[in-house]
Amino acid sequence: MKTCDFLDAVKASYLLTSDYQLAKKLSISQCSITNYRKGRTAMDNDLAVKVSELLDLDALYVVACVNIEREQKAGNDMMVKFWIGCATQGGLDPAIFATSAA
Repeated sequence: MKTCDFLDAVKASYLLTSDYQLAKKLSISQCSITNYRKGRTAMDNDLAVKVSELLDLDALYVVACVNIEREQKAGNDMMVKFWIGCATQGGLDPAIFATSAA
């Protein structure tokens, strides 16, 4: 999953109707949401953990996904593999990263 997927999942889970409401739920600026949606930035690890708690997901999965996304944008294949490895050591199946690593 990518940053936008997580944002949309929080919106859906909490029946939020706007990115303004989403920003308030996450305690971040609406500008940050816009930057995430336009691909200018990816979530930091603190926000990834918060999102994992809101969605009742494994925090390592969410942190790994956003770091994979960030490293892909930077063109750092070594770090993409590192984050996939970290997640799989935590007991996660590497197949779950197929859409994130593509």
